[in-house]
Amino acid sequence: MVYVNAPKQEVGCVSTHQKINYFNTEETKEILFPDEETLNRPKSMWFSDKLRNEFAYNDMIKKSKFAPELAEIANEHKIYTELAEFIREHIKTVGQEQAVKDFQCGLNLLTGYKKETVLEEQIRLEEDADFGEKTYAMLQSALEYYPLEVIKKYIKLGAANNGIWETKQDESFDTDEYVEEVNNTLSERRN
Repeated sequence: MVYVNAPKQEVGCVSTHQKINYFNTEETKEILFPDEETLNRPKSMWFSDKLRNEFAYNDMIKKSKFAPELAEIANEHKIYTELAEFIREHIKTVGQEQAVKDFQCGLNLLTGYKKETVLEEQIRLEEDADFGEKTYAMLQSALEYYPLEVIKKYIKLGAANNGIWETKQDESFDTDEYVEEVNNTLSERRN
């Protein structure tokens, strides 16, 4: 687990809008798509992490009067943590690989991979379950232009889209039920 007060990288890549990303691709992947052991920890440990992160976040915000970059680090981690909480149950249901594909599909749907998109990254992500540099860059660009709630909506759409396309030929599988289950899993607020 990457904690808000311990970024491994002090300065990241700088976009054309001069936004500094304090967490690199691997750290972001670790937060959003944790390994099986981390994912299946008891709820008490998740609660403990949540309290620790909230305490560290508040502490960094207080200290940001003297070091403004601390507020940026804390806010970036808070966004990743909220997004991770949003997709955690989905990962448990479909597995990490499928969840990353759904995430990539959602980002593709959000951008529509059109040339007139406001995003800097105007590429179509390969939905290959690899949270790599391109997926990371697309996420960073999307976070710069869209509120987190919009990104969550498109991740949910990506999961439903993949659910439909991957099961439509299997007559023994109830695609409607699966899509409803995915929608419900991603709609529930986990605290």
